[in-house]
Amino acid sequence: MAVLQVFLFGCLRLVQPGESVPVQVSRSVQPLLAYLLLQQRRSHPRELLAGLFWGDHSQERARCCLNTALWRLRQALEPAGVPRGTYLLTASSGEVWLNPESELWLDVAVFERQVSYVLAKPIETLETADVQHLEQTLQLYSGELLEGIYDDWALHERERLRRLYLNGLAQLMYYYKHQRADEQSLVFGQKILAQDPLREEIHRVKMGLYRQRGRRTLAIKQYEQCSHALASELGISPMIETQALFNRLAAEGDPQGIGSNSNRAPSRGQQALKQLQLAMHRLGEAQQQLIQAIKLVEQFVEPENETPL
Repeated sequence: MAVLQVFLFGCLRLVQPGESVPVQVSRSVQPLLAYLLLQQRRSHPRELLAGLFWGDHSQERARCCLNTALWRLRQALEPAGVPRGTYLLTASSGEVWLNPESELWLDVAVFERQVSYVLAKPIETLETADVQHLEQTLQLYSGELLEGIYDDWALHERERLRRLYLNGLAQLMYYYKHQRADEQSLVFGQKILAQDPLREEIHRVKMGLYRQRGRRTLAIKQYEQCSHALASELGISPMIETQALFNRLAAEGDPQGIGSNSNRAPSRGQQALKQLQLAMHRLGEAQQQLIQAIKLVEQFVEPENETPL
């Protein structure tokens, strides 16, 4: 690929056009580069950047650190033979930004754009090409965003993209379930639970698939895994829908319902607490989806006065 490539999933890597070996980017410069890439469609005052990355220093020292970091960043982005301003732009008024017209391939941008495109389609309208494209795109998620960087903005972006990755896996799980390709659906369900064992609806899908295939023992084992995860992490029992599915499984092997402690209905207080915790969980997901939608819109709406004079 004859363009500058930047990888933010896992550890940050930068590969110059025509090269195969990543450029060594100073550890102290990596957060600044990642921040500018993730906020590529806007300019940033130097005072903001200095305070964000060197806020524990005096203003003078922070500005000096920023100038040094920008010099090092330019050396990595624009080595000898690459015209100044190809990737990194600065203004006399103090703003810093990445050139939006530059030919730059960013794994996060490709991942977010292509996964969001497939997620916008209803399961029943997905074509084979969509599914193959989604599976290939999800492979870009080679690790969590910016491993080793723990600034608040990085943690926020890391969680947002992690949820997008999980939603992409869920789209594949439900697609294969719709196609009655149960084994493939189970594979993607397990990938989700490996990342987020508290996704109770995924546990239910796996239980149902095992039940349909006559693998009752595995369905019951899946319920036990779900119950253990919820109890250890949240201190709650599975939802009524999950318990009802388990009860049907238990009744199929024990028509009298003997020996199943899970047949006892949860108290009204337990139900209320469970509904509250579920609502809070869904609210968090909705907030992440709103942020994702805003970012997606920003990609297609040209902001006014984007480039400072």
